[in-house]
Amino acid sequence: MNRCDPSVGNIARAFLHLGLTAFGGLAMIEPIRKMTVDQQGWLHQEDFLDGLALCQMLPGATVALASPALVAGGNAAHPLGTDQSGRDILAAIIVGAPRSLAVGFIAASIGLLVGHKDQIAEALRQDFGHRSVHATLLTDVAGSIGPLKHAKAHLGSWMKREKRKVSPALLGLFGAKAWIDYQPKGVIGVISPWNFPVNLTFAPLAGIFAAGNRAMIKPSEFTPHTSELMERMIRGAYNETEVAVFPGGPEVGQAFSKLAFDHLLFTGATSIAYHVMRAAAENLVPTTLELGGKSPVIVIRSADIDLAAKRVMFGKTLNAGQICLAPDYVHGPEEQAGEVGASAPKAVTAMFPTMKDNPDYTSVVNQRHYD
Repeated sequence: MNRCDPSVGNIARAFLHLGLTAFGGLAMIEPIRKMTVDQQGWLHQEDFLDGLALCQMLPGATVALASPALVAGGNAAHPLGTDQSGRDILAAIIVGAPRSLAVGFIAASIGLLVGHKDQIAEALRQDFGHRSVHATLLTDVAGSIGPLKHAKAHLGSWMKREKRKVSPALLGLFGAKAWIDYQPKGVIGVISPWNFPVNLTFAPLAGIFAAGNRAMIKPSEFTPHTSELMERMIRGAYNETEVAVFPGGPEVGQAFSKLAFDHLLFTGATSIAYHVMRAAAENLVPTTLELGGKSPVIVIRSADIDLAAKRVMFGKTLNAGQICLAPDYVHGPEEQAGEVGASAPKAVTAMFPTMKDNPDYTSVVNQRHYD
């Protein structure tokens, strides 16, 4: 038995479920050695490679090491762009540990949000000129913790192997079996917007971490204080091979969208999405676009008009209407148009007796968006 050498560094964290992109994908990985890590951190091995050890492994994990040809000496390009020694970029596939690591990553994000809620509220207040603290705690903090907790609670069922029927069925007579094992995609790029910058960064991380991926994040330049805060938060909780944040202006965003991610998530304006998708297409990067659009409301004859007006105007005034779900217009029975029209301003007045200098209301983020 060999004790895990702490000097070996970030092997597991750098490559566990990273997609092993530096080696061209899983097809090039040749597991030839196996070991386990017991509860005390000792390595139980079978002809383990001389001079190599894995650190920061979870108790009970089983590890399959890559072919020595892939990890022999020298430096190799790290998927996130930094150079690390061949020892530190050893490709490792861990069986049994992914769930624990994913839970740990998710828990770390929850801890960041809870521990920095006041700083988040203050940073957003500075970026918007003023932003309701209560709105921030509701949308950006609690609104992010919810998806993270959901992913943490359901991770076990999501990771279960799914059995499938063998086709043709005759193969089953010879012992053939079929199933689906869900595997990480690799490194996920996240371009987050300015209107809910924390929520639309951390909520996607719930799914990214749950699926065993790593992330690179480009936050909006329109909320610089919040972007810098998130960069500090994430840098303090994660290694840069796990999550990395890249604040900056449009030039950073352009370079970011041209990277060969395993998947790219963009939330923002349709006008910008054209450029993002065009850049991603150069590398055949699968892309998810969450864009703005129209949000009509339908009020039916049997509706409680006052209650409907309260709900509609809450959505319209949340974050000063700077949200893709803000209602744009209302459809309803023609004979009720006057009643609906009269109820809407009453609902707003009840929530915000005054708008100007009201600490519970939010400013428009900048002059360009106001105009």
